[in-house]
Amino acid sequence: MGDITQYNVALFLHVSVVIVGFMIAAVLHVGLNVMVRSKTVEEAHSWGRVVHRLEPLLPVSALLILVFGAWLIGASHKVWHWGDGWILTAVIALIVIEGLAGALLAPHSKKLVAAIEEAGNGPMSPALRSQAMDPVIWDLAHVATFGFLGVVFVMTNKPSGVGAVIVVVIGAIVGVALSRWQLALAAKATGTAASAAGASSPATP
Repeated sequence: MGDITQYNVALFLHVSVVIVGFMIAAVLHVGLNVMVRSKTVEEAHSWGRVVHRLEPLLPVSALLILVFGAWLIGASHKVWHWGDGWILTAVIALIVIEGLAGALLAPHSKKLVAAIEEAGNGPMSPALRSQAMDPVIWDLAHVATFGFLGVVFVMTNKPSGVGAVIVVVIGAIVGVALSRWQLALAAKATGTAASAAGASSPATP
């Protein structure tokens, strides 16, 4: 038991929450792809419920990551400081990503889930499928995942402040690129164009 320190416990909890966060994100990404390719409203409906239930867990995981990260800094016996460039970058990036998710991603996602819930059974209408291809949802979801992947790289490699910022920005750019690539594939597979504004009103069946 002598090797179990406060720092190691904090590190375990910190890493565990990060893993859980990526697991939730992976399920949500699968849900987006399944919903947009669903042939019937019933298929999309089941995944809409999954998205609705899992999405609120992401800000909770982000908060826990910050809490356990703060504990890690305190337990490092002044090896790490809040003023370190890589720590500032990680904290700011996490706050910005979650802020964008709360202000933009969550409302669009809720609107999509509501539209699926209100749609009658039967084939997916072009309007509903187009709403499922809302670029705001797809882009921000991917920016959140890959931007945070950049944060994980920063936390493990601890580059300088400028280097840390570059890594996170590259992660966000990769996320947008992958989002647009997947939307293009979905549009080709379904013959549906993505909604430029994310379909401002619920789709009709």
